[in-house]
Amino acid sequence: MIHCVKNNTIGSRLTLAIILMAFLTISVSVIAALTWQKLSQQIETIANENMPTLRASYRLERSTAELQAALVALDINTNPLKHKAIKKNIVSILKDIHQSIDNISSLYYYPKIKSGQQQLVANIDSYIALLQQRNTQQFALKQTENTIKWLHQDLIDELQPLRLEIEWQMMRLLNNPQQSPLIHDNNIKNVMTEFSVIQAITVNENELHQLIEDIILHRQHNDINVAFDAIGQKIVALNKISKQLNNYPSTIAYRQLQQEFTQLVIPNGKLQKLLTQDNINNINITQAQRNIQSKLTQQENIIQTLVNHADNALSKLNGETRHSIWISNLVLFGVVFITIILSIILSIYLVGRGVVKRLNLLGKDLQAIASGDLNAHIQTTGVDEIGILGDNLRYFCHQMQEIQNSNALNLINNTQASIITCDLSGIVESVNPQALKQLNFCNLTKKHQVWDLFNHSVTTTLQHLFTPNGPLMSNGAYNMTVKLVTKHHHSLYLRLDFRIFTQGNDDKVIITMTDITEQETTARWLENTVAEKTQSLTITNQQLRDEIEDRKRIEGDLIETQDELIQAAKMAVVGQTMTSLAHELNQPLSAISTRIFSAKLALDHKKYENLPQNLTKIDDLVTRMSKLIINFRNFAKKQSAAKPLSEVEVQDSIKQALTLVESRAKLQQTTMVNTIEQPLFALADQVQLEQVLVNLLVNSCDAVAHCEQREIKIIQLDSPANKIRLAVYDSGDGFDAAIIKKLFIPFTTTKDVGLGLGLSICGSIMTRLKGEIFLASSLSGGAMVVLELNKYDK
Repeated sequence: MIHCVKNNTIGSRLTLAIILMAFLTISVSVIAALTWQKLSQQIETIANENMPTLRASYRLERSTAELQAALVALDINTNPLKHKAIKKNIVSILKDIHQSIDNISSLYYYPKIKSGQQQLVANIDSYIALLQQRNTQQFALKQTENTIKWLHQDLIDELQPLRLEIEWQMMRLLNNPQQSPLIHDNNIKNVMTEFSVIQAITVNENELHQLIEDIILHRQHNDINVAFDAIGQKIVALNKISKQLNNYPSTIAYRQLQQEFTQLVIPNGKLQKLLTQDNINNINITQAQRNIQSKLTQQENIIQTLVNHADNALSKLNGETRHSIWISNLVLFGVVFITIILSIILSIYLVGRGVVKRLNLLGKDLQAIASGDLNAHIQTTGVDEIGILGDNLRYFCHQMQEIQNSNALNLINNTQASIITCDLSGIVESVNPQALKQLNFCNLTKKHQVWDLFNHSVTTTLQHLFTPNGPLMSNGAYNMTVKLVTKHHHSLYLRLDFRIFTQGNDDKVIITMTDITEQETTARWLENTVAEKTQSLTITNQQLRDEIEDRKRIEGDLIETQDELIQAAKMAVVGQTMTSLAHELNQPLSAISTRIFSAKLALDHKKYENLPQNLTKIDDLVTRMSKLIINFRNFAKKQSAAKPLSEVEVQDSIKQALTLVESRAKLQQTTMVNTIEQPLFALADQVQLEQVLVNLLVNSCDAVAHCEQREIKIIQLDSPANKIRLAVYDSGDGFDAAIIKKLFIPFTTTKDVGLGLGLSICGSIMTRLKGEIFLASSLSGGAMVVLELNKYDK
């Protein structure tokens, strides 16, 4: 019988099934190993023969694209420092291309690619030299153009006193006709002739300057020699007219300026040579670009041929690999199909009926016993392991029924907790010794009820708990705190936890008592302490509120003082620009005077056709002066720090600031450029933002006053999505490292004349605008100040 049981065990049957499944698994593994071995050989062929060619082709193509991008960047660059960096990058890219070509030295196309690469390097070296020469000459051309512009403006300014003198003579002759009519008319005729000469010189001067600007602008599309022949004719005509002013001693400066002006623009002069050389450079650069592009195209064609050869080899190898995988998959599918069929048979006949079904019955029996039903009928039978488990389970139920009856009372009596048990009507069934000691109760009978164990003050509450609608019966649990008075008149606080539990087939109530006297005493002491602390905190809060009011008043006084300081700085800037403003207003006033005088002459001679044009010009000049004065008045207007921030168009503030500083920059021949084109909207105050920009522009004018190249730029920098970053930088010497950390401290300055409050006020204003201000340097070494503002968000 024992031998029969051994042979019929689940373990022996499962062992045979596992051995069979292991044999099939080994078969599948062997087939898969052979397949992967063949695939590994094919992959090794790809890695050793095809991938180096593809990898080198990819690196060549990527390096060629980077080279083209670097050459384009070098072509559009005009910064000498950046030119060196781009040139270094091109050299690095050429080294990468050289290394990539050396990696394919074993290929058929290597000599052709190597030769083309050497020619490409030579062409690029020549191209870089041409670009550097072009940048140098364009810088010289730009300086010459600025010199011509300033000389032209000075010539116009020198003619203004002569025009005013002639107007004065004309007014004197018209208002005091004391001579004979014939002499009087001759004098008027002479004055008119002089006035006509001045006008003709002005017109010819303007036409000559406009012709020069057109030639410079369209130098690549015009014949330079023909254009300068026209300039030579204009110069001859201008000199012929200007000779009539040689009798005036006051025209010495004008003649010197005219001579300097004509020396620059005469045929075969400095300007013509610069323009001619610039055209020659452009032609050479264009030819070099074509040569480089031709070499790059030839190299790309060879690379594409290499890639095509590698692709064909990979396609052929891919077909062979697919065929091998198809054969292996077919064999693996057959073996797996057999394995699945055997697994299904084993699952249905061995596991399903012999194991799973009987385990389900055993699980139901275990669930019934775990639920407390020790009288449940055990259905599991048999002579194998599961049948033995069923027999053991039946024996376990019998033993548990005997133990259960004796353990409950021992557990309650031996625990350290105070426990009382009763039925649902409140009749006490058991009280352990710990509870009797805590309640000072000695004699306990079966007639006692729970509320008999406590003071009469809680009897009603305890009786209500055991009613059918009480909270204990409704919720199945309840807790409460009761107060007992001991024999020594000490207060004893007990926490009672009521729980309903099932014992056998009946519901019972278990009551757990916890002594919380110490916690209750501590809680009452804490209540008194909290009340005392609350009163103390109330007094302290009142003192803090009084101190906050004082600080607010002091802060208001400080803000008012800062407003006065900012207003004083504004007035200082206005005072510094008054001289240049007078010069800026003097020119329109002189032009208006001339136009009015011409209008009077036209009215005297009844020539009305030119009157509308003169009136229109006068109206434009008046509008220009009015706009300038309004800008100064708005800038000088006092602003309150309490004014809330609002939407401000940054472009408008920049234009207003440039208008205020323009006259000063013009006097010291400083170029101011605003490179920001798109509209920007910030959360700020327009007048205060203009104050910051004006201070920075004035500082930049002072910084470049002694430099040969005087240039100030306003640019936009990259910034987060919710910020706007502006930068004002100049071509000066930059910030001194010894003082840069002190520049925001009041009364710190590097100027010979100055209070040292400009950057300090800018910092205070940016703090009010909830922005930031930083000091930096430009790539050319000049000073740069960065402003960061909050972007306006609707």
